[in-house]
Amino acid sequence: MNSYFTGTPLQIGNENQLLIDDTIIEDRWRLRRVMHPPDKSPRNPILVTDKPWEGDMIHGTNVIWDEEYGRYRMWYMSFFNSTYFYGNGPVEIVYHAESEDGFNWVKTMRDQVPFGRHKKTNIVHTGIHDQGTYYGNTDPSATTTRVQVAGKTQVFKDMKDPDPARRYKMISLEGRPHPTLKEIHTGVSLLVSPDGFHWKLAGNSHLLDHSSDCLNHLVRDERNDRWLMVCRPPVWHSGRNDSQRNIRRRIAMMTSKDLVNWTYPRVVMYPDEYDTPDYDHNLVFPYGNIFIMFYGAFAGDTTGHWEMRLATSRDGFHWERYHTRETYMARGPKGSWDGGGVLPSTPPIQVGERLLLYYNGTKIGQEEQGDFIGSIGMATIRLDRFVEQRADQTPGYLLTKEFILQGKTLRVNMEINKSTNLPERPRLRAEILRHPPFGQHWDFKEAYEGFSFDDCDPMCIDHTDSTITWKGNKDISSLAGKPVYIRFELVYSGIYSFRIAKE
Repeated sequence: MNSYFTGTPLQIGNENQLLIDDTIIEDRWRLRRVMHPPDKSPRNPILVTDKPWEGDMIHGTNVIWDEEYGRYRMWYMSFFNSTYFYGNGPVEIVYHAESEDGFNWVKTMRDQVPFGRHKKTNIVHTGIHDQGTYYGNTDPSATTTRVQVAGKTQVFKDMKDPDPARRYKMISLEGRPHPTLKEIHTGVSLLVSPDGFHWKLAGNSHLLDHSSDCLNHLVRDERNDRWLMVCRPPVWHSGRNDSQRNIRRRIAMMTSKDLVNWTYPRVVMYPDEYDTPDYDHNLVFPYGNIFIMFYGAFAGDTTGHWEMRLATSRDGFHWERYHTRETYMARGPKGSWDGGGVLPSTPPIQVGERLLLYYNGTKIGQEEQGDFIGSIGMATIRLDRFVEQRADQTPGYLLTKEFILQGKTLRVNMEINKSTNLPERPRLRAEILRHPPFGQHWDFKEAYEGFSFDDCDPMCIDHTDSTITWKGNKDISSLAGKPVYIRFELVYSGIYSFRIAKE
């Protein structure tokens, strides 16, 4: 991106260009950004604790469509309140469920991991985990050592790994013997599996050797051929951890080329004057031309309520929080299954022109008195429709940054004002421009011939992938390889994204 400001046009290829932030925008006029929260399913919650081995709450949802398996697959976790606070035994465990349609889930019963008298369960992973003297003796042979897989697990399928035994990957807090001390120490570890059921630790050590109590997860950065790992920082402001206050709820990032050697965690986002005092669990995922973050805006150690907010980044390190700081997904009404908070955990899954968003809900806030019960819900949005650039009656304009055009058609995701008493018809038009060369700014026709506003056929449609035409012609391949800007004009309409398509 820095080379853009020294004269080099962007290379955007055929990637979808979201208009949430200024990543692709050169200038805009009389447009306002409008956030579109997802629609929670009326059938929520879609998964609840109904087995004796599932503890008091379930959370940590990870969902993928597994083409080889032929179904949607979910890995989720449970939390045992009584064990966490009072006794020995499992605190958190990983489970498996599957679905034909993504809505109706079946817990997969196997005899792989029994639980007490229950010979068949849907448990797929447990482990030894110790979190220090607050939780008990660090001697792994002592009776106070807690048996659990540490929380905040991520599961995904890595089809690019040539080893089929490492096809499925899990990032989890795990207990490992310290190399010099006779203790079990907690850290962020990589686990691998050939099938998503049978898991083993990978490598000889943690990826990060401290108890990063958040949704630790990997993000693939294809543009730079590297992995990013989202975690909590091991270094923070005062460095003094008051037992009455968790002061480490910030967001840090590590990088790696090989999933073995990692850079030191660096803080990439912390609460400012306009946000909540803490950021708890968050989710980062690539989407089109940017990275999107759903972050848990957390009301500190008062009520402990969570709400989901939105941030974006070009590189994964420099983040722009949505300008109003308004909530993207709100918790439910008091007393409802997600009235205490909503937490992100798994990237959206595209089904047709909709995205499925799975999330975790709690009945009360983390610091409220009562049973800390959690379930899993789902919400949906139309493709790309996170944030709209909207105009009313006065024409609004959006000018893209300059880029090299590579493709054949210009597609837009747009929506119109559907009111029946508008003084004029909604429309969207586009023109394809070049900037004037130095010395010719005084009298220069910006639009390429045949691709001006006057040539453009006005669009009046609600569609996620509509093709723009100029006097009936949709083919823009004559401009392939040339530096261009696109200027959109909107009246009573909005635009979410655009792309240069190959066909």
